[in-house]
Amino acid sequence: MADFFNTGLGLTQQQFLDQYWQKKPLLIRQAFADFESPITPNELAGLACEPEIESRLIEENGVKGKWQVTTGPLSEADFERLPATHWTMLVQDVDKHLPDLQYLLDPFRFIPDWRRDDLMISYAPKHGTVGPHTDGYDVFLLQAMGSRRWQIGNKPITEAKLIDGLDLQILTEFTPDQTWDLKPGDMLYLPPHFAHHGVALNDCMTFSFGFRAPSQIDMLDAITNSLIENELTSSRYQDAGLQTCQNSSEIDAEAVKRLKQLLHDAIDEAAPILTSALGKFVTETKSTLTALASETISDLTTIDEVNTLFEQDNILQRSHYHRFAWAKSETEIHFFMAGEVFKARLSSCNNIIILAEQAILTQDDWQLLKNDTEFTTILCQLIAEGAWFWINNGS
Repeated sequence: MADFFNTGLGLTQQQFLDQYWQKKPLLIRQAFADFESPITPNELAGLACEPEIESRLIEENGVKGKWQVTTGPLSEADFERLPATHWTMLVQDVDKHLPDLQYLLDPFRFIPDWRRDDLMISYAPKHGTVGPHTDGYDVFLLQAMGSRRWQIGNKPITEAKLIDGLDLQILTEFTPDQTWDLKPGDMLYLPPHFAHHGVALNDCMTFSFGFRAPSQIDMLDAITNSLIENELTSSRYQDAGLQTCQNSSEIDAEAVKRLKQLLHDAIDEAAPILTSALGKFVTETKSTLTALASETISDLTTIDEVNTLFEQDNILQRSHYHRFAWAKSETEIHFFMAGEVFKARLSSCNNIIILAEQAILTQDDWQLLKNDTEFTTILCQLIAEGAWFWINNGS
């Protein structure tokens, strides 16, 4: 697919990042020109009925009250009781459950893959909506079928006021600054915390490409765990130069200042493991995908067995249920998968990167890579953990 910024707006990808990314919304007319949804509403509903797939049904006026949320798996009875309008069905991680849709992610690869969360697809009849709300992540909203009216706020809301007592985070008040009607192929980019309200004008499907970012508390937890794992937490609070106190129970400003410095020192001490902490965190498998990710687990394979399987016309395919990332230091490369880190020498860098960037490995690839011991060792471990699995080339 073409670069939709250049085609629709005359922007380069870098200009988009400089001018809009995490700054302000952007409407891109015909970002995906002449787009036709590769999945039907009935097929999406079928996914929502699968027990291992995360889905929700949101009814603006449900039998149990306003903004009723039903979590999947959904059933035929759930659909049979629905009114003609004012409801929405959402299915998460469709890009992983239907790998044939992976091509839709390609135009977004100018943004690091480890930032991407998933492709969520929603279906709604006329007036279907999830209410005015904000999200804590970047999102591209591609209209795939029908039309949806989006109302947008021009400024981020950092402290959103929400309606109490709901399973949804719906704003108590929302005054839009802009209104746009999107048709198939049109796409809207929204930075984090910008209020938006989408309402179906007719039967419609919207593809939501979400990009997550770790929070401060997430990373503090990850760094703390890494400090403990690497035994870098031996320093204690110190108060050399202590002055006599007037009140023996008081924690004074100087004590807090010393504590703050202690924590700063801990972060400085953790500098060598910050990359590892980030890499392990962003590649952790979603809890909702753990069972599916484990289906391809196998016994630890030897290099000879891998060689034989390739010779039998099998190919290796990378699992879409696992997350991958890599980073390079001055002395080695770190390869991350499902919250684990594998280390290799820089001489194997280009080969190791293939494990994160390439979707399949063929016998021809194997012939070029099999003499790299560090690559083959990591590959065998990844096969055992289900991150790469075998398929027959003829199937």
